[in-house]
Amino acid sequence: MEKSFGKTSLPHALLIVMMLSAIISTKSWSQQPPESVNPTLDDFFTTLMDKYKFVGIGACLIKDNDIVWRGNYGYANMETGKMINDESIFQLSSISKTVTAFALLKLFDEGKLDIDESIDKHLQFKFRNPYFPDKEITFRMLLNHTSGLADVTSTGLVVPAKVGRPQSSRGDSDMTLEEYITQLCIPGGRYYSEEYFKNTEPGTSYNYSNIGYALLGYLVQRISGEDFSAFCRKNIFDPLGMHDTGWHLRDLDTSRVIFSYSFSPEDTVPVYRKTYHFGEPGYPAGMVRTTMDDFSRFLIMIMNHGRHGDVQLLKPSTIDLMLSPQNIPNMSSRSFKLIDKSLCWLMIETNGSQYYEMNGFSGSIFTDALFSPEKGTGMIYYFSGINMKNMVAVPEIVNALDEALKEY
Repeated sequence: MEKSFGKTSLPHALLIVMMLSAIISTKSWSQQPPESVNPTLDDFFTTLMDKYKFVGIGACLIKDNDIVWRGNYGYANMETGKMINDESIFQLSSISKTVTAFALLKLFDEGKLDIDESIDKHLQFKFRNPYFPDKEITFRMLLNHTSGLADVTSTGLVVPAKVGRPQSSRGDSDMTLEEYITQLCIPGGRYYSEEYFKNTEPGTSYNYSNIGYALLGYLVQRISGEDFSAFCRKNIFDPLGMHDTGWHLRDLDTSRVIFSYSFSPEDTVPVYRKTYHFGEPGYPAGMVRTTMDDFSRFLIMIMNHGRHGDVQLLKPSTIDLMLSPQNIPNMSSRSFKLIDKSLCWLMIETNGSQYYEMNGFSGSIFTDALFSPEKGTGMIYYFSGINMKNMVAVPEIVNALDEALKEY
């Protein structure tokens, strides 16, 4: 499982026994029209809600360039009783990195960079792993997490003792992406620390990094001369008709953005903690919010070799590069058999099927997206109401959706 992005804002705990009773006793969560109903999946997800005490689940299946099934279960806002529906906007968390990688490869497509050249050419400073000061960092190293940056661990984000880490904020962050990068990546900067790096030669070892992908977003901004979020709007979201997708809350109808929840694994009756809508200054690592309809367009475009309708967003050869195995040694995966890693997507096998997969985790919501270009199939799902123990539901969900896809 990919480590992921986001800081959970937990201002207070909420004991919602009556709502939990409603969750457990309700047997019909799906808000779908009759033609989308799949009784097997509805029963599966209803049982899953009961078993793991999730607050909300959204899921969809993709086949032959279209969503063939979708399911919405549970709450977008427990306190008001608002349910998840087709219009719900959710945070992708680390799946957002696939959008950042795509944006970077758009510039590669246009001949504005080479993925194996030093990123220093495009920065106003030299970026180095301090343990290997003479080794240049390339775009490929940032894309496949081999630069030596290791600011995310299995237990959470690295927070250096002496300098701390830039904080998330209620609502959009006031810190700019440029300020975030220059204060964090340049020695002497307010947030710079060697604790963010491993003593592994760049290009040789996998270490997951949010900072690395924030830096990629900043590089897109530097090379294109455009604000990163505006670049994505013009070159990805608008051409795909992803009008309910954005990097910032200010770009969205916030009344449709779901709230996510967490609770302690020690709770006999869950005491749900609500995560309020937040922003991060290093947003290219994980702050895309979107709908099932919108993000399915992104996956379908990749499966169509970079084409959406009459528009070729990336050359087929660039899509092939993005999905090419990187042969990175000593990688591991918690939930699935790991085959390899591409420039951004994992390559996994489960239930007899092979997929490109990327997931995200913010402490109160888990998101996952998988697709198979060979079969023209894919799936997207998320769940809220996390207590870490119920993360074991991940392979259950994927295998149930994979089985269902075989029937379409």
